[in-house]
Amino acid sequence: MLFHHAELHNVAELIPASGGQGFYLSRVPDAFRLQMHDRAQWTALNNCGCEIRFNLRGDSAKVILRREKSRDGAAPYGLLEVYQGSFQSTYVRTPTVVGEDEIVIEITRRDTPLPLLRNLTEQFQLPFDPELVRIVLPYDWPNVLIDIQGEIEPPRAEQMPALRYLAYGSSITHGGNAFVPTGGYAMRTAHLLGADLLNFGFSGSAHMEAAQADCIVSRTDWNVATLEMGINVVYDWTVERFAAAVDPFLTRIVQSHPDKWIFCIDLFTMKMDVERDEKVNHYRAIVRDIVARLNQPRLRYLSGADLLPASGLSADLIHPSAEGMEIISQRLAALIRAQAEL
Repeated sequence: MLFHHAELHNVAELIPASGGQGFYLSRVPDAFRLQMHDRAQWTALNNCGCEIRFNLRGDSAKVILRREKSRDGAAPYGLLEVYQGSFQSTYVRTPTVVGEDEIVIEITRRDTPLPLLRNLTEQFQLPFDPELVRIVLPYDWPNVLIDIQGEIEPPRAEQMPALRYLAYGSSITHGGNAFVPTGGYAMRTAHLLGADLLNFGFSGSAHMEAAQADCIVSRTDWNVATLEMGINVVYDWTVERFAAAVDPFLTRIVQSHPDKWIFCIDLFTMKMDVERDEKVNHYRAIVRDIVARLNQPRLRYLSGADLLPASGLSADLIHPSAEGMEIISQRLAALIRAQAEL
């Protein structure tokens, strides 16, 4: 969607922020979001995979934003990144800390050697035009967009990848434990595929509910998807309840998009594997068996245990470390390239 001539990538709806100034950036239209359980309604406002994109036409532009006030143990700050196309900006500019007070991100034309970056983009067939400014928002909490100022123009279609990758899942898909927004496995997988990312991670709230399926079904602007399922409910749900959620969730999405490549991922390696708790393997068998029963030509099952070794976990034995995120992305991108006709 557009806001003051900038594209808000991976944003479906603007919602007035508490306090009356600025907007939350919701990744999910309210028609679906308000049908989800309470935590998912909130995490839909977190900005994983969300970017502010524009082309400078004047000498500079300013983006004014802040972080929503933290609660429930959330950090009072997040990290924002600035890219010129596929190129990370200088270390002076990125990452930038976004706190609960307003900050101004200023982008100036003099910062960028565009002719050289264009040559490199063409030489290495990089997916984004270097003229395109990409402000990658903190992924872990809602941000409040207050204003965008300056002479700018929206992106043109040819400046961005034609291939689009949709990722659904837990806080791991959301980006949890990545150092920076572009460090999560979903963002890294998109980069390796030369794709644009649509991130539908729901931190702590990927419950495979009907409204989440309906949101994905409503989107036709993606070519390949990964659906990561299980880790948010494995400690609370019985095996039977998990099966009863996964079956209609997958069936609805797969039958609505038989022409698209869909890779179903069960639980990444986690604490239950280390403890040798068999419940995690029962969960994995459910995902594998439902994929086999659906028997669609572009539907694939991937074991999360094969994508992440235990050495790639962080200390909580739930979330991947930064190294683990990179391992997942390398393995996942290789499997998608090998199996999908993209």
